[in-house]
Amino acid sequence: MLRGSILLAIASIGFSAVQASISSQCINIRLQNTWLIADCLTGSGTTRIQSSVYLQNRITNHESVLEWQVNGNFASSCTGCTIVSPATLSCSCRPTGGQAVPASINLEDHIAVYSGFLLSNLSGTPTPPVTASSISFPSDPSWQVFYGNTSCYSTNTDTCPNTGVGSETTCSQYPSVSTNDGVLNCFAFRWPVSVPVWETFADFKVVAPSGAYKFQLFDTLDCTGGVKGTIAPNELGTCKEFRKQMYAFSAVPLWNAQT
Repeated sequence: MLRGSILLAIASIGFSAVQASISSQCINIRLQNTWLIADCLTGSGTTRIQSSVYLQNRITNHESVLEWQVNGNFASSCTGCTIVSPATLSCSCRPTGGQAVPASINLEDHIAVYSGFLLSNLSGTPTPPVTASSISFPSDPSWQVFYGNTSCYSTNTDTCPNTGVGSETTCSQYPSVSTNDGVLNCFAFRWPVSVPVWETFADFKVVAPSGAYKFQLFDTLDCTGGVKGTIAPNELGTCKEFRKQMYAFSAVPLWNAQT
């Protein structure tokens, strides 16, 4: 379980978003799952911070050619990925209806170092965080979510007439949602049926071996309208009651992560 402050102020860093290359500023450049991780100079002497970028949300496999794309999901059709010096992602990627072939992409085309932070500019010029987390990238970034006191929501009012909550705090013994990579920016579980129906929940439990997350809960399907509930690191592993139906959640990494 995490103890102490999760944030370490880096007072001496100038956060003016000065861009520098990965190869000139970073050491220990590596790939874990689909995260690019490195220890990079902050611009304050020899001080370095560890940070990471989630490549799965930035690169796609287009017929065995790796290309930049928001929410690209390249790992669904690429295997054996490694980082080739200095900062090239190399994989074996399948085309539609064919055998996998070697594919690579230069990560420095859209990822750079900003005041020590690895950040992608694929969606525009990034602004580095004001503070840096003291938490290292976890050896196991996986987590599992367990819903409890579930109901449903549908745009068809006859489909889910009762959206109340039960009187007990109970979470399923089986995971409702899980991931090995740790990223889920906004998730609402839609039932696999023809009519639009989503599962809702009034109780919520998270099991995360690393303890390096907080979870935010929402009463809208698209995670708008403000956070309505949270699971803090010290609440992981506990079935928490919210006394209202929640529709969606986000998993927020507590290390230096651009998701």
